[in-house]
Amino acid sequence: MKKLIPIFLISFVWIACSEKKTDVETPAGIMLNQARVLMIQKNYDAARDSIELMRQLYPTAFTARSAGIIVMDSIELLAAQDSLATLDSILQKERIVFEEIKKKDNRGANSPFYKQKNKVFYLEQNFDEICAKVKFYLRKIEVDKEKNKADR
Repeated sequence: MKKLIPIFLISFVWIACSEKKTDVETPAGIMLNQARVLMIQKNYDAARDSIELMRQLYPTAFTARSAGIIVMDSIELLAAQDSLATLDSILQKERIVFEEIKKKDNRGANSPFYKQKNKVFYLEQNFDEICAKVKFYLRKIEVDKEKNKADR
């Protein structure tokens, strides 16, 4: 009798866990698809929140969670690319202003020259950082996809 109780409890837990796995993947997949739609609509914050909520609500939905990693990286990549495009247009305009100031005779009035030079310098730094972020997420997505193929 003493041996039957642990066996019964182990089998009960095993059955409960195995039934839950199949039920968990479906709603997690629905939340993942919602995140993809939000990502396409460029609503990156809501897409991130959807993935985070899926991770919290369905910690055992391993298939959806592994796909969610790639979707989250894609969200970060698209957000960085959008920031890069915006920053690039601003940087081009500021460089034009800087070139016009450089052409003028600034003797005795160097303040606008140095302000614009610093502005362009910091924009270029931000541009380089976002370029590195884009490269990072491109590579990370590639590695994650290869890992998912190897796991299957």
